[in-house]
Amino acid sequence: MRGTLILTVWLLCARVLLGSALAQRSSPGPFVLHDGDRVVFVGDGLIERAQHYGSIELALTAHWPESTVTFRNVGWSGDTVFGEARDHYTNPPTAFEHLIEQITTPRPTVMVFGYGGTLAYEGPEALPTFIEGYHQLLDTLAVTGAQCVLLSPIPHEQRASPRPEVERLNARLQQARDATAEIATARGCWFADLFTGMQDQYANSEVSYTTNGVHLNEAGYQALAVLLEHALTAFAHPATLVIDVSSGRVEGGSLQGDLDQGDQVYRFALIPETLPADDESGRYLRIAGLPEGTYTLRASGAALHTASAQAWSEGLLINHPAERAQVEALRRTILEKNQLYFRQYRPQNETYLVGFRKYEQGQNAAELALLDPLIDEKENAIGRLRVPRVLVFTLTWE
Repeated sequence: MRGTLILTVWLLCARVLLGSALAQRSSPGPFVLHDGDRVVFVGDGLIERAQHYGSIELALTAHWPESTVTFRNVGWSGDTVFGEARDHYTNPPTAFEHLIEQITTPRPTVMVFGYGGTLAYEGPEALPTFIEGYHQLLDTLAVTGAQCVLLSPIPHEQRASPRPEVERLNARLQQARDATAEIATARGCWFADLFTGMQDQYANSEVSYTTNGVHLNEAGYQALAVLLEHALTAFAHPATLVIDVSSGRVEGGSLQGDLDQGDQVYRFALIPETLPADDESGRYLRIAGLPEGTYTLRASGAALHTASAQAWSEGLLINHPAERAQVEALRRTILEKNQLYFRQYRPQNETYLVGFRKYEQGQNAAELALLDPLIDEKENAIGRLRVPRVLVFTLTWE
């Protein structure tokens, strides 16, 4: 079910990209995450909830397997460009100062902003304030020298929403999308139109992508991750491996050792250039140069597909058990790291540990640093898991 859903997402994404340009690159050159980059996600509930699914971080981590990139999520449900959802902390510092502190503490080289969702519930007078506040936020953070990526808000999903005025809410969100695009253009930031992409998803699938019309579920974040990766890199999912058994030529990876042809069997091992962007997405495998006949591909003792030589030459979606297990482990480790960081930067009793009542329990704030080696351990595990490994296949025919 999920595999079919993901394939549907890819096809819809390709159509959106070809038809209406999902991303506007107002900053020159392609978007690239370099070795040593530190990416900070900041925004409202769309961003905060993303850390519990790991889809976006998984897709971006898999896209650059040779680069050590760290991701930190400081999103806050209901937040605005003024940091208003963080005003419980203390005054001073103000909520805005608290927001700036949480963004800059990880020393970002790339900042990904996801604001505008709250404008659905405000009147038209809120939009100019949003625009002014966004510029103020980016002006304040300019000292970091970090690259900026601005995400549009996503639309509400009508089929899952209990509210009767979804069209009116989405009209406001579309205005926020347009305003965000203009801000990105004016400031030379990358912009991703997730509103259009998710709206297309809602309209072309019977599957619900949200739990209540607003909050994305697992399928929703998987779709969002694909859309964002497309927007930033124009990368076309799913990843494709090509092997020509007549010449040994490989695309999208490298052949390990020689192609072994026995009695009605081919044996070969490949290392892909990148991992799939999801633990169930798999990849297309194209096998060219086969004589006419019917062939069965096996891996790790399991039959993956049986198809004709023609079908294999066109490509089939496969999911190697060992690769799937690796991506599952990578996602799980990302989630564990996110949980540890959340507990560190946003402890449940932060007002007593580091806020205006720290005179009561502030001595315990030192314990937050004890999470650093645990987070580093997870980062090291992510570094090992993001690198593609050898995939061994056998191909038999009747």
